[in-house]
Amino acid sequence: MIDIKLTMRAIIDQTEEADLEPIREYLFSDPSQPLIATGSGGAEAAGDFAAMLYGARGGVSASVSPYTMNSFSDKALKTAKVLLVSKGGHNNDIIFAAQRALGVNPDNSAIICFYGGDRNEVRKLFLKAGSERAFIVPMRGVHDGFVATGTALSYFTVFTKVFQPDVDLEKYKALPEKPYDLCLNDGTTLKPVDYKDVRSYVILHGGWGRPVAESLEGKFVECGLASAGVYDYRNYCHGRFIFTSNHLDDSAIILLVSPRERDIVSRTRGYLPPKAKLVVIETEHDAPEASLDLLIRSTEFYQSLCSAVGADPESPKNPGRIDKRVPMWVPFRAELKKQGPLSI
Repeated sequence: MIDIKLTMRAIIDQTEEADLEPIREYLFSDPSQPLIATGSGGAEAAGDFAAMLYGARGGVSASVSPYTMNSFSDKALKTAKVLLVSKGGHNNDIIFAAQRALGVNPDNSAIICFYGGDRNEVRKLFLKAGSERAFIVPMRGVHDGFVATGTALSYFTVFTKVFQPDVDLEKYKALPEKPYDLCLNDGTTLKPVDYKDVRSYVILHGGWGRPVAESLEGKFVECGLASAGVYDYRNYCHGRFIFTSNHLDDSAIILLVSPRERDIVSRTRGYLPPKAKLVVIETEHDAPEASLDLLIRSTEFYQSLCSAVGADPESPKNPGRIDKRVPMWVPFRAELKKQGPLSI
């Protein structure tokens, strides 16, 4: 399991040393152009964060997986900036996305990676296309394990610095004294071990919490801890609370809270049963760094939960004996090329 304090120190130092101006120039130029951001696995939430920040500056944006990106027409991709995010630039999904983007829109496509060596096939594709927008932000020694924890923390730190240049990252080198609250809705204090029998989580979010919720859902599922559903606070109020009512003993609600959501969180808790298990993860910030703060706090909860229940993010239990090396390499590119984009 990664040491979040040591990891954040390394990430912050390398982020501060990196030249992020080319990335900022790419993202901030021509804000009327839509942005399509795409990443897979541990980078998917990073793409969602980038798209959200682009939208917060007034642009139109969307975050999709490389597989879903195939449903977009060439015309749609030609009218947008296409931002790819991939730690190493060598998995089949991001290679396919890069080939598609560079094939129809080489002038407005970019990728942000943390490693630029010989294994980075996407960087080679950009160089072959004559593009200098394969941005490498060195992140040496940032560890993931099977579940991509370090990658998410790295991307969120970089994008926070890009969109909020005056952010004080130094304070995130130390964990908050109390990163989260564990309790029943009646106020009874709980410990991580009290969530051992939880089989499903409802993760609720507002604006800044959205990409954090996506990242946390991936961690729970990829580590085999529990299933998780991601909803904003209003969607939960439109009927999804019935699941909680039926599963008080084996479910829990994670509340991602920034100052924007305090009122709706209070009102939502007002109708929840007293015995509903809660995880309250709150930030005092209302800016891009709110997402980074929530991610750090939620990652600490996730790791504490793993320790409490005996789960190993480095190598999750795999009783079904699915070969962990096989799924990522399931062929799909020939099928997508044959089918082409959606059209009506």
